[in-house]
Amino acid sequence: MKIDLSNLIVGKYYQINLDSTIEINEIETEENNIKLTKPIKINGGIYNTDDGIYLEAKVYFEFETNCSRCLKELIVEEEANLQYRIQIEEDEEIPFDEEIIKASEYTIDLTKPIISSILLSIPMKTICDENCKGICPQCGNDLNEGQCNCEDDNIDPRLAKLKELMD
Repeated sequence: MKIDLSNLIVGKYYQINLDSTIEINEIETEENNIKLTKPIKINGGIYNTDDGIYLEAKVYFEFETNCSRCLKELIVEEEANLQYRIQIEEDEEIPFDEEIIKASEYTIDLTKPIISSILLSIPMKTICDENCKGICPQCGNDLNEGQCNCEDDNIDPRLAKLKELMD
C-alpha cells in the first residue's frame, strides 16, 4: 500500500486521511503461517505538524487460529495501532525512541509496518470460550462435549504417602 506524500510535503495539504483496505491472505513467519480471513482495514491519517510528519492509524484484521485449550478452529478479530514518524530527508534528526518509516521519493509503503503491527497484536494464546474445558490429556476427547472415562492415576510421588492415608 503506497501513499504519495508530495502534496503533504509541499504544504498543499496538512493531512491525508487513510480509510482503505489492503488484501493480504497470509503472513509467513518462522514459526507458522497466519491466515487472514478478510481484507485488512486501515483507518487514520498522516499529519504534517511543526515537529514533522506522523502516521497514526488503526488496523483492523481477522485471522484463523485454534483454541489453545480444545484445539477447535476459530476466527479472531483484532486491532492494531500504527504510530510512526515519517522520515523525508536522510539527515533529518529523529529521536531514538520514535518508530520511523523512511520515505522514498515522497512516497511510503505501508505494507511492512502493517504486517509488523499485526504480528505484534496477535495474542499468544486464544481460547474459544472463557469456560472452555480443553481436551483430556490421556485420550484427547473434547471435555466441552462431555466428560471422558479416563482415570487420573498419576500421583505426584511427593504426595503418595498422603494418598495412602486417604485410602
